[in-house]
Amino acid sequence: MLERAALHQTRFRTPGVTPDARGVVLGQKGVVLFPSLDRLVAFFRAYGDEGSIDELLPSLVLRRVVTPLKTRELMLSVQAESSYRMDRIAGVAKLAGGLVFTGTSKHFVKYRDGSSPLGYDVEELLDDPADLILYHDTFRQAYSFGRDLQFRDLVFKLQPRRVPKAPGAEDTLPPRLLATAEVGIGGAMLTYLFRWRIRARAALAEWPSASAFDDRPTRLYVFDMSEVPERVARLFAVLPGVHVFAPLGAGYAVELGHEHPIALESCGSLFGDDALHLFRGDGEVLVVSPLPPFAPVRTLVRTDVALEGPEPRDGAGEGGPETLSLSLPLRLAPSTEPWRAVTATVVPVEQRVWLARLLYALPPKTLAALQVAAGEDAFYLVDRAGIEGVPLGIFHTEVAERIYVPAGYAIVPAVSAAVLQDLVRERGDGTVFFDAATATPRVVPKASFGPVSRRMLKEIAAVPISAARPEADEPELPLLRYEKPRRFPLWGVPTPQESEADAE
Repeated sequence: MLERAALHQTRFRTPGVTPDARGVVLGQKGVVLFPSLDRLVAFFRAYGDEGSIDELLPSLVLRRVVTPLKTRELMLSVQAESSYRMDRIAGVAKLAGGLVFTGTSKHFVKYRDGSSPLGYDVEELLDDPADLILYHDTFRQAYSFGRDLQFRDLVFKLQPRRVPKAPGAEDTLPPRLLATAEVGIGGAMLTYLFRWRIRARAALAEWPSASAFDDRPTRLYVFDMSEVPERVARLFAVLPGVHVFAPLGAGYAVELGHEHPIALESCGSLFGDDALHLFRGDGEVLVVSPLPPFAPVRTLVRTDVALEGPEPRDGAGEGGPETLSLSLPLRLAPSTEPWRAVTATVVPVEQRVWLARLLYALPPKTLAALQVAAGEDAFYLVDRAGIEGVPLGIFHTEVAERIYVPAGYAIVPAVSAAVLQDLVRERGDGTVFFDAATATPRVVPKASFGPVSRRMLKEIAAVPISAARPEADEPELPLLRYEKPRRFPLWGVPTPQESEADAE
């Protein structure tokens, strides 16, 4: 049925084949026949792992072919271009269980192998009314074309498979992760990412309703995160309604811990830069097109700050302490950490007399570094070098720039200094004081602080009060008379009872 091609042979019975520069018999196209779909997928998986499927896509054709006995097989057709390309296709196809042919129109002869390094030619052509005729060294078969298959549809219908973890191996996360979250949990993820200072952007993607009975579109949060700690990535991966993806390119990603049956990196031309394709582990593919605008998480978290407070008091500068309310719930909890940066103290108004006396007794160097602000219920003293010289009130430690908490306490949930500054970014130039007794912190404007001056001392000094002489006089002490020394020197001294009797 087949005969081997010879070197320098120029005439062939198979129409459309000619020898190339290497003498290999080659037609304009190459055809690979697969008995089942899994063999076709295995071919693409093996070809994409070592090469680029993108180079095949411009001329790639996938079809179901039917024999006269109504058996169905799968045909892959590409432009042959050169024997080098066909050699690679043939090597991978044989591993996947496919048969390789070359030709031009409908007659395709077996491609070269080890038995015939230059290729094959037919002895006699079949004249059957068929769309495709394949000539092999063991059979000749006519086929009719069935339904065409799109390579994109094949990629999107394949379900990613879970990658088993090797014993003792450490998981390595990519530097960038993507995540989708339902609207109900997306807001909490915004706060969580902001709290732990993870660089991330967020967008809200929408899809039209899939059912005519539902008039509301589908909405999902889409997060683009960088340098995510492993514990955070694992936490997000197990949350209901949240899916974490590992990006493989600019516009496509596979769910973390899974891999696609076909190397998506080798067929990146399927995915445009103006859309995002997310392959979930359950087989569903989310296509976000067009891409919604992304915004940094720190600009989306609810951190509105409201400043409300009393009017400034006389002698307290331009403004007094004000109530600072935060939308992110923060509270104080006892801490066993050693005290650090104790540079402020809050003295209750009940201790104003002690404070006034202390300020008069402090050395000039301490007074020069001390900044004082007077409020209605407390006095706020700050010394950047340390407040140990003022042993009054409640000591405060500086946990962030111009943000103080009582010594021995810590803010929970634990947030970094930069996050605290972002939370109170509308405080202006004021100083924030947290109080263990109240739920809302106070902010003291910068203009309220000033050095210790006569005016400030007058504000803090004690208020004079009137005092009267006691009604009862103290009793006079008895007078003793010294006589000559004798054996009993106190003989004759009146007792207390005798003194009271004489007084009566």
